[in-house]
Amino acid sequence: MYYKIENKECEVYKKLHELRTKELLISEENKQAIKDKSGLDFESFLGHSGQQNFRRVTQYTGFKFIEPQKVDLKIWQKDKTYSEIFIPNRKTKLGREMADFISNGLKGSNFMKPFEIFGLEHPRRFSFPFVHIVGEIIVFYFDDQTEPKDENVIEITKREFDALMSLA
Repeated sequence: MYYKIENKECEVYKKLHELRTKELLISEENKQAIKDKSGLDFESFLGHSGQQNFRRVTQYTGFKFIEPQKVDLKIWQKDKTYSEIFIPNRKTKLGREMADFISNGLKGSNFMKPFEIFGLEHPRRFSFPFVHIVGEIIVFYFDDQTEPKDENVIEITKREFDALMSLA
């Protein structure tokens, strides 16, 4: 189900706005942390993009580095499927350390946060909640098992959701 909140003064809007702003900041900090740790800049990556995962920020597995000739093969190895992507070389101590850093050393949020903001219990079956700020409107969706009860929440059609997202 698709929803929007336009009332910037309500508590739910403020909390969702704060959550998403924090998550976007975490994403940028994680990119910089990877650059700092590896000493390399990347143009693309292998992993789970965006907030559709348990940590609600991009999760990385490997990278397409801008300067592949500078890659330390004690830390990295080429991915077997994607030849331009480097993944941590788990056969070396430095590679295992990098893999641990990518898996556990980066910041994240929690997929339960949007449920908590609405005072909803975790559903047994669910899809990951999606929250996005479009101008001064917050759009979001939950699965069809979850329905927020806040009076400021306006249910919208998928077409309206897609139209708002195209403005982002």
